[in-house]
Amino acid sequence: MDFQEGRKRLLASNFSQEVKQYLRVVDSSGWPSCDVLNRLANEQTGTIVNANGIDIKFVTQYERSKTFETGFEQRAFLSGEVQVRPENWHDLLNAFTWLLFPKSKAALNARHYRVLRTDQYQDRSPEGDALTLFDEEGVIVLSRNAELTTLLIDFRWVELFYERREEVRSHMSFYVFGHALLEKTINPYIGMTGKAVIINQVDDGLNTSLDEQRTDVDNALLMLVSDQKAFMSGRELSPLPMLGLPGCWNENEKLDFYLNESYFRPKKNVESR
Repeated sequence: MDFQEGRKRLLASNFSQEVKQYLRVVDSSGWPSCDVLNRLANEQTGTIVNANGIDIKFVTQYERSKTFETGFEQRAFLSGEVQVRPENWHDLLNAFTWLLFPKSKAALNARHYRVLRTDQYQDRSPEGDALTLFDEEGVIVLSRNAELTTLLIDFRWVELFYERREEVRSHMSFYVFGHALLEKTINPYIGMTGKAVIINQVDDGLNTSLDEQRTDVDNALLMLVSDQKAFMSGRELSPLPMLGLPGCWNENEKLDFYLNESYFRPKKNVESR
């Protein structure tokens, strides 16, 4: 999809308010260059660095890597260079995610590098699968209501998203982290599912500004990603039917929408997908 049409759809979408701040400031006539992305990074409060303390720099990718050290995650970890293919939504949204959650992305990149270095002569490990799954399809759920958290974990979708939708609006926030999932929100479809981590919050941070929320979420996710016992299996991530989020899809105002068990699966029938 071309940039103008995709930009228009993302700006009209309610799945990710955070990405919109960058789409609004870039020239709408064409794809933003790496120079533009680097300018956005330099204009942010605080530096964006990788786990080695090297400044992140977005660079154009023209060909596939030929050595281990020049692989995507490896290059970002070793030199701070995040590769972006020209006119590519997947890579552009990955760059935006670096801008939005720089500490978490740096920690995730460091774990990717360690796992890739270990797995390069064997099949990808369950840890590698979990890290990749979250990096591509991840959603951060910020919750300050234990009952709602339980409903989400237990896949009780009708109770959560229909019967208690106003409580969800007031006491939960959803941040799309995975850049592949962000790309899917350009053209949403029944079956679109995120892989969620849940961060329970005591204080009412949902009333702070978007930037303050995002920083808090980045710091909380950083602690989780830095825990070497976390993200050891994709089973740790909770499936989240994205079209069920209140306010994100017109059809979910009706009960019948949530009765589609091929999408809103009860827990006993949910399989990894």
